[in-house]
Amino acid sequence: MSKYYSLFGKIKKLGINLPLIIIGAISLINSAQAARPSGPLIYAAKAVSSTDGYLIDLSKQKATISKNPTVASDGTFFYQVGTTFEIKNTSSTKGGVERIGNAYCNGGAIFNSGSGAQTSSYTSNSYHRVFMYMPVMPYTINGRKVYQLSYNTFLTIDLSKLPGMGLGWIRAYGPYCNEASRFDGGTRKMSDFYAHLPIEINIYIKKKNIDGVTVIPSTDFAGYTRAFSNFRNESEVFSKLPGFMAIQDVTAPMRLKGATIISPAECRTDIGGSLIINHGVLNAEKYESRIVKPINFSCDHAIPTPVEFELLYTKDNDSQQRLPLKVDGTNKTIYSKIQMIDAESGNKGQHFISKVGQYKQIQIESILKGENADGGNYSGTAVLIAAYP
Repeated sequence: MSKYYSLFGKIKKLGINLPLIIIGAISLINSAQAARPSGPLIYAAKAVSSTDGYLIDLSKQKATISKNPTVASDGTFFYQVGTTFEIKNTSSTKGGVERIGNAYCNGGAIFNSGSGAQTSSYTSNSYHRVFMYMPVMPYTINGRKVYQLSYNTFLTIDLSKLPGMGLGWIRAYGPYCNEASRFDGGTRKMSDFYAHLPIEINIYIKKKNIDGVTVIPSTDFAGYTRAFSNFRNESEVFSKLPGFMAIQDVTAPMRLKGATIISPAECRTDIGGSLIINHGVLNAEKYESRIVKPINFSCDHAIPTPVEFELLYTKDNDSQQRLPLKVDGTNKTIYSKIQMIDAESGNKGQHFISKVGQYKQIQIESILKGENADGGNYSGTAVLIAAYP
């Protein structure tokens, strides 16, 4: 007598939670409160508090994520977070940017000879540098270097007012803290240091969750320093200025205050969250069944946009790595060979990237084939992930 059983599987569409890697740089700089200068001296203004500096606040800008991608020089798609953040060269702060706190004029002596050697006066031509603390990527966006803040967060910075200060120390106009009278504990407001401004910053992500929830982490990404010297020989100053300063030693730390951004879901499906693939009743002695079910995506893309599709499920020791279907409470197992099919291109597999305009059909194919199985109701679950790569 033949044995029969029913077979079915579920495919559920879920969003993605992306892991974040916070990359930091730690360095120790010997710094000390400098005495009133008596000889050749190089010193830098230093933020009074660890919370002082330039703060980029996504929530204050009420940032949203662009629907249209920005293409990097290597062809990678990025999505801008909010509009351009501008640290202005005026006393005003708008658009999610704040200049907070004060700087000690005698925050740290970079070099102090302590001798009575002949010196020149302190001038308003100071020394400027921006130190970046995040790794630079091997591509550019709009001609600018790209820095990685986390696994999924990236940044570009425009230093066009003094472009060389992102590469090394430069000398340019920049007053405040250049008078000896301020050297004994004097401070200046962070907003007083604006000769090197404006600076423009753009934030990007690489992957957008299909559920519209994006987490941007807080990051200390850069630091601006303004240094002063009374050396007669400018080349000596450049030879003694440090090649690196940690964020706690700079004039104006630059920080990104993270946020969770909720965006409208740009793609929807016609399955209401779950797709049931039911193979019905099959002959246990020898069975073979193929079922293809469509999932129709409707999207708000203005242009065809890459979307990453992936099928995930728990695998066992099956040599073909198929989806296990089991009878509840038993070890009875059969297997479904499951894959996706792009109805437009014919592309097949468990992981691929496909361009999606306003409509895309992804078909789910399940194949059962075997013999001499135990009877029972078999089921298994896989997850379909759709995200912006």
